[in-house]
Amino acid sequence: MFGRRRSAVTAAAMALAMVIVPLSPAPASASASLLGLPTSRVIVTGPGIAGASTLVTGLGGQVVNALPVVGGIVADVPSVLLGALGAIPGVVVTPDVPVSVAEGGTGSPGRPPAAVYPAATGASQLAASGNTGQGVRVAVLDTGVANLPDFAGRLVGGVDLSGENNPFRDSYGHGTFVAGLIAGNGASSGGQYSGEAPGADLVSVKVAGSSGKTDLATLLLGVGWVVDHQASDHIGVLNMSLGAAPFASTVLNPLDMAVEAAWRSGVAVVASAGNAGPFNGTILTPGDDPLVITVGALDDHGTASVADDTMADFSSVGPTTPDGWFKPDLVASGRSVVSLRVAGSTLDRAYPSARIGSANFVGSGTSFSAAITSGAAALALQDGTIAHQPDALKAKLLGGATNGPVGNPFVDGHGSLNAYWAALAQNVSLQQTAPLLPALPLIPVSLATTWSGSAWNGSAWNGSAWNGSAWNGSAWNGSAWNGSAWNGSAWNGSAWNGSAWNGSAWNGSAWNGSAWNGSAWNGSAWNGSAWNGSAWNGSAWNGSAWNGSAWN
Repeated sequence: MFGRRRSAVTAAAMALAMVIVPLSPAPASASASLLGLPTSRVIVTGPGIAGASTLVTGLGGQVVNALPVVGGIVADVPSVLLGALGAIPGVVVTPDVPVSVAEGGTGSPGRPPAAVYPAATGASQLAASGNTGQGVRVAVLDTGVANLPDFAGRLVGGVDLSGENNPFRDSYGHGTFVAGLIAGNGASSGGQYSGEAPGADLVSVKVAGSSGKTDLATLLLGVGWVVDHQASDHIGVLNMSLGAAPFASTVLNPLDMAVEAAWRSGVAVVASAGNAGPFNGTILTPGDDPLVITVGALDDHGTASVADDTMADFSSVGPTTPDGWFKPDLVASGRSVVSLRVAGSTLDRAYPSARIGSANFVGSGTSFSAAITSGAAALALQDGTIAHQPDALKAKLLGGATNGPVGNPFVDGHGSLNAYWAALAQNVSLQQTAPLLPALPLIPVSLATTWSGSAWNGSAWNGSAWNGSAWNGSAWNGSAWNGSAWNGSAWNGSAWNGSAWNGSAWNGSAWNGSAWNGSAWNGSAWNGSAWNGSAWNGSAWNGSAWNGSAWN
């Protein structure tokens, strides 16, 4: 997010990330169906490309694009028949909702811009020893990456799916800012502002143009392009500094399905947590997927020391909805960070006060925390020992993390990004599996169950540092963790999974309207005794078992 300070709630609602605005029904397409009826553009998954195509054409619809990455299609379907299509067993119909890069600002008054994150994470120390991410390729799925001096010789490929026909033209300004945090070498600023991995290569996957607007189908095509070119373009990391309000379980959500396909292909996906904090349950998709590396934002206060770090109030907080996964995975600098400016771009013209000199810009958001983490991922991959092993890379990043600002798994995850320790980590591995069954609306989710399938489960790790008694001992798995205070009705009851949470107020047009700030969001069900009462704040949560040495 760029520009001046706004209220915390406004900043959250105007988060600088790709935010899907759910609409129901989906926008009608310009074409008419074979039946002469108005159509809606949707993504159809479940029965495979051939099966979905047969069903759609049988209803008088038209296939627009195949989506091999999710085994589905983009189609224009008669709007009145969407319900019938979705009612077929095994078929999932998702509106091709619009996507836009929202504008806004979360800069803190009196907080000067800074780019100390390479020193804070130890990336500068790695660079001094010759590790700059050289040879590692990071795909940036965004608004394009401008061909600036900071990337000279390292923009090695890309595709433009926005219609502007140039992946190295960023007429909006967001993608270049993100790319600068990942791999800028400081050429435009005389070395003053450089990225986390200044030797890494970049692949531009452009999904939006000067308006910053695209759609879900284009995002899926972008992820699919990365999967198809993973081997030929040697892509090791996919950065997705974007997010959408989750509209289904990760098992059914096409965007989550796509990033899991990328993960299985050998590409580690780094995604922003979202800028809708500090409320629980606000992690965006695809950051809600259990496999990907999800990053929240901390405020480094412009110092290389981590001692004064605090959480950014806009950073989204877990657990995920509706599945209850433990997110984010870790946190990194995301407030008032400095990166590259694209002169004349949409953001540059909209926020002239955010310019730093002639070549740089300042912004805040978890988009940028994810970018810094993608740079750290490149540093961890440079030695080649874990190339195209996303689980092993995630193990390094989480295993190398240092104590976060608050020590809460739903706020700062496993802790603060430490690129130095992640790059040096040896003999630590993580075995992850994605769920097969979706969480159902209105059905309570046990966090003990989701914990067992997450990176917090010690049995998923190999390496003495993770499997020792301190990690798997009674303080972690004992009654304080699995007892009634944690899994009881106050947590899993209707207040969490009920209609007010998963209903139209969450997914409908009221997401961006008054219902965001109104009584339904801040009312007694959210802030009342069930949430803030003794079960949440009592000894089981804040006691020695939680905050003691076993945890920290």
